[in-house]
Amino acid sequence: MFKRFKNLFLVMAILGLIFSTSYSGPVKEIQSIEEYSAQVLGEDEEEDAEDTSQTIIMPVIKKVEKKEDVKKEEVEAKKEAKKEEIKEEVKKETKKEAVKEEPKKKEEVKKEEIKKEPEVKVVKEEVKKPEKIETKEVKKVEEEKKTETKNLALEEPENPEKDKQKYEMITYYSKDGVEWVLPDNFRAVLVGDLNGNVIFSKNADKMYPLASVTKVMSLLVTFDEINAGNISLNDSVRISKTPLKYGGSGIPLKEGQIFVLEDLIKASAVYSANNATYAMAEYVGEGSIFNFVTKMNKKLKQLGLQNDIKYHTPAGLPTRNTKMPMDEGTPRGIYKLSIEALKYHKYIEIAGIKNTKIYNGKISIRNRNHLIGEDGVYGIKTGFHKEAKYNITVAVKFEGIDLIIVVMGGETYKTRDDLVRTIIANLKENYTVRNGQLIRK
Repeated sequence: MFKRFKNLFLVMAILGLIFSTSYSGPVKEIQSIEEYSAQVLGEDEEEDAEDTSQTIIMPVIKKVEKKEDVKKEEVEAKKEAKKEEIKEEVKKETKKEAVKEEPKKKEEVKKEEIKKEPEVKVVKEEVKKPEKIETKEVKKVEEEKKTETKNLALEEPENPEKDKQKYEMITYYSKDGVEWVLPDNFRAVLVGDLNGNVIFSKNADKMYPLASVTKVMSLLVTFDEINAGNISLNDSVRISKTPLKYGGSGIPLKEGQIFVLEDLIKASAVYSANNATYAMAEYVGEGSIFNFVTKMNKKLKQLGLQNDIKYHTPAGLPTRNTKMPMDEGTPRGIYKLSIEALKYHKYIEIAGIKNTKIYNGKISIRNRNHLIGEDGVYGIKTGFHKEAKYNITVAVKFEGIDLIIVVMGGETYKTRDDLVRTIIANLKENYTVRNGQLIRK
């Protein structure tokens, strides 16, 4: 019995040994795989508690491997898909940015075009805006500006091309041997003192159209009547149709208006207004322009200038305006008349005004003589029309004495004025005054 039990125990021991040898390793392996599977698949503890027999575990292991492979493939596929999505998104964003940039570029181009556009358009817009504001104040300002612009217009038209034109320089010599280098852009010139001493001249005795230089005599005749007590500066003058018939420079005049005589004198002497001169002449001539011109020529004889100057009108307008011969004179005749004019202090005072207002401050005028105030210049009169070209007679203070400079037939008013400046500069360089006499240095 003992032997049987001993043998059974041996058999059991052997079987147990075989069993433990055969299955201990796989179980551990299976448990580790399950644990791994659980970790990979995210299974919970209940799933880990399932049967762990070999027949069941092996398929599970295969399934886990397949799932892992599938998972990897899915992940890779998802990654690739994500990459493609990202690429597509990038492409879309790029297109969007391009679309956004395009308008921006267009806007920038438009802005650049706007910047490049002339400033005139901006000015136009700025001018248009105030037009909508209809206030009495704005209207008044605008009207004043329009009137002022009109009234301050130059007697002589601008001529930039001729102003810049280079002329031949010609050297002249006065009797005292002084050299005068002058441009060949005028007809005649004369420089002299108030004692009748001519310092320098060219074509002094030739007759030329006077243009508005004629008004010098018109103003002298008017002041003769004032000085005689026949009329007064404060006289009221009713404007007739006659002054309105003549063109050229003028002030706003209407038939029936009442002007103070002094205002008409200022308009004639300062602004060279033709219509004001005709109104003045009609009043002084007692309703007749002819009577006034007769007075002008009578005074010429009194001064001994009847051979040097011829008057047909009170304002110096050309034949096309007056249907009369043009007023003409020599530089020497104008020089002598200018000496006479300096004796009329009130006239010279008015002739030296740069800017003023007349007609109760409603009309602004400025002097046609742009040299007033330069280098001692204080008068007397300018003149222009196409036939006459650009004339001027000026009075100059030079080292305490008075000189007269007459220029006839300048090409432009600027070249004419520059010629006067050149003459004054030459006087300063070569002459001085001793004992009231102009002498060479």
